[in-house]
Amino acid sequence: MTAPPTLSVSTITKLDDYRAFHASMVEQYQDRRRRELELTPGGKPFTTHGYCHVCRRESRFATDFLYSSGRKVEGKPVPNWRERVLCEGCGLNNRVRASIHFFERFLEPLLNSAIYLTEQATPLYKALAKRYPRLIGSEYFGDRIPFGSIDPATGFRNESVTQLSFADAALDYVLSFDVFEHVPNYGAALAECQRVLKPGGVLLFTVPFDKGAQDHLVRARITDDGEIEHLCEPEYHGDPVNAQGCLSFYNFGWRLLEELRQAGFASAEAHFYWSEELGYLGEEQFLFTARKGTSPA
Repeated sequence: MTAPPTLSVSTITKLDDYRAFHASMVEQYQDRRRRELELTPGGKPFTTHGYCHVCRRESRFATDFLYSSGRKVEGKPVPNWRERVLCEGCGLNNRVRASIHFFERFLEPLLNSAIYLTEQATPLYKALAKRYPRLIGSEYFGDRIPFGSIDPATGFRNESVTQLSFADAALDYVLSFDVFEHVPNYGAALAECQRVLKPGGVLLFTVPFDKGAQDHLVRARITDDGEIEHLCEPEYHGDPVNAQGCLSFYNFGWRLLEELRQAGFASAEAHFYWSEELGYLGEEQFLFTARKGTSPA
């Protein structure tokens, strides 16, 4: 039996190092773009082949042009590779499949690890719940029911990432995928994740991220009178419990890693990857980890 493809990552902690890394990768980026152009027929949905880590087998990946920016390369529209390379088996996209792969390959959770996932009404939750019996998921229902309680209409747990109901040092891992950009006070969320993790515990997450920027793009903010002030064209992302979607307040820059350390994490890192064999396309994808120290600060 042929061994599954290996996930390789490059780990970087600050913008200057990323710029040096980016300069060293110019030829590889060109090769990746060339290959992705070969895979793209030009405006029509298409299928590629590869190995799905979640399904643990060879699979086909369906890609369309939903959520694409309209950008073209050599006359061909470019898909939203991050969101629209979906495995025909598990139904999970590029970003989510890679996050599970990274979690299991590099963080090595145990079967009985205490894991909190900041979503529950999703295929990702279902996939992880089959693997980890102590997984806890949640959705956000606001203050109409207490945090930590179960919404009777949906059966989902209610949590706010800025006011988690977990005890201090209760969890081995916190997993959060494209959530923090929807939280006006994301700094409180980072501090809460640090608080509920055990010593040595890890926060694994994704967010919209500008690889070339130190500072964040603030898309919207809450005014002193509680109103939303839009500073950019409003951008809403899908929300499994809200048909109207969820407003994005931020596109993050490298300052986020500094803020994670300020929130009490001992380390914070960005991890970059690409693999045609695994269906992780898009020139270069990324995710983040922050690890809690093993001794009191």
